[in-house]
Amino acid sequence: MANEPGGSLSVRLVWRVRDALSSNWRRGLGIVLLVLVGWLGIDAVYTVDNGESAAVLRFGALVEDTVAPGLRFRAPAGIDNVTRTRTGEVFRIQVVGDRPPRLDLVTGDENLIEVVLTVQYRITRLGDYLFRTEDAETLVRQSIRADLIEAIAALGVDDVLTSAKALIQQRVRERSQTRLDDYDSGVALVSVNLQAVEPPREAEDAFRGVLDARAEAAEIVSYARAEQDRALRLASGQAAQLLSAAEAEANTTVQIARGAAERFQELLVQKQRSPGLTRTDLFARTIREVLPRTRVIVLAPGELPELEVNLVGDGNR
Repeated sequence: MANEPGGSLSVRLVWRVRDALSSNWRRGLGIVLLVLVGWLGIDAVYTVDNGESAAVLRFGALVEDTVAPGLRFRAPAGIDNVTRTRTGEVFRIQVVGDRPPRLDLVTGDENLIEVVLTVQYRITRLGDYLFRTEDAETLVRQSIRADLIEAIAALGVDDVLTSAKALIQQRVRERSQTRLDDYDSGVALVSVNLQAVEPPREAEDAFRGVLDARAEAAEIVSYARAEQDRALRLASGQAAQLLSAAEAEANTTVQIARGAAERFQELLVQKQRSPGLTRTDLFARTIREVLPRTRVIVLAPGELPELEVNLVGDGNR
């Protein structure tokens, strides 16, 4: 190899292959073909790990985006290119503002609050995830941020800080998922989590004072309502007692009236049978009721009184 030039190992290897081909070109050609076939065979085999999916591009065009885990085959490089992505993993990102990790937002009643928000998502359509969007993660982050700003701006600060957390999370997730589907992002949102919703630190004491005052007011209102309920129950009980007494008195009056009516009916029948006797009996009964302490002496017609009649006495004469 006296004529072999100096230089790098790769250059010397090329000269040796040239010399081998020059001395025995058939044998050299066979070796080259064998090496080429082996290289093409090795390059045609690839694996997809568990939790991954692969997308296959043929001459730059997507031909398959749901290659499952396992040992797979493809056309040699330059014809088929394979991109593997962890589609079985749930990705977690944080939506931040100018002061990470907090995001400054304004409520519907123009109060400033600070929010810490995390989002979890997974890849559902690998082809869309890889080739329909330039940066799917940034798209998710910006979409969530836009919908969060809109949801917070529709509510007052009291609702945001107290009872509306679940509503905000649900609303943001639904609207953002619709937006991501419209963009063919190939992403499905797993959760939208408001980790912290707080007033600014500079106004934290003022907010706490307002919340304490409202809690005290709510307690006073609750006590007043309890007293109102107690008074209503007492009044209802008294009204029931009065109603029961009135009904009993009404029943007694009705019974007395019915008894009087029955006696009148009996007296009417008696009068129809003996008018004179009935009148005399009624007159005597009336005298006894009007003059209960007066002794009454009844004389026969034409008979002169032999006794002194005292209209006022002790009732024993």
